[in-house]
Amino acid sequence: MTVLLMLCMIVTFLAADKIVRTVRAAKARRQAGVPSGAMFHPPEGISLALNHTWMKMEKGVAVIGMDEFLARMLGAVESVLLPGVGAAVAPANAEISLSSGGRKIRLASPVEGRVMEVNTDVLSNPAAAHRDPYGGGWLFKVSPSVRVPVSGSLSGAAAGEWLRTQMDLAKEFLTSASGGRRGAMITTLPDGGTPADGALKHCDAAAWEEFERRFTTIKKHERATR
Repeated sequence: MTVLLMLCMIVTFLAADKIVRTVRAAKARRQAGVPSGAMFHPPEGISLALNHTWMKMEKGVAVIGMDEFLARMLGAVESVLLPGVGAAVAPANAEISLSSGGRKIRLASPVEGRVMEVNTDVLSNPAAAHRDPYGGGWLFKVSPSVRVPVSGSLSGAAAGEWLRTQMDLAKEFLTSASGGRRGAMITTLPDGGTPADGALKHCDAAAWEEFERRFTTIKKHERATR
């Protein structure tokens, strides 16, 4: 009887410990602004370009936004500048601007075409682009003149794997930008030390420029993939 009671106590303790760990992990994700299970899993129908924008086709029109990697690195931006309705956009022209604290990251449309609609909700509430990048935080819609993004097209498992690789590179970048002081830029979370939400905001202007060059600029040698 005593042995059975002890076994029951051990099982109860292990179950309670697991619950506590799960709650702590969920709390850490909430503090980082990342919904549980949401990171690195672009929704079905979403294609990622190599400059951290995404595209989804809806009745021949391309819906454009920024991906979850960029949303996490920037945190809640303070202002968004987008090309107007009727404007011609192309991967060669960085006409999107996401600003915070007087610094900005510029992006180009992943596909060439003409702007059909702009998300006015994001213009008035830029935090929506961070809170729901693949949903209500979309940026604008384009009538494309080509079928796939000039800067590449990744979807499904390939897109998730690429985002994980990019996050590893971002961790190295942030550590370098902080002069090697890992704790100054990266909050160690249960998911293995993912950079904290809005980590780029702690960097100086030079680091923002370098981040744009490395992560959000479409290179001339990049080509579309199917």
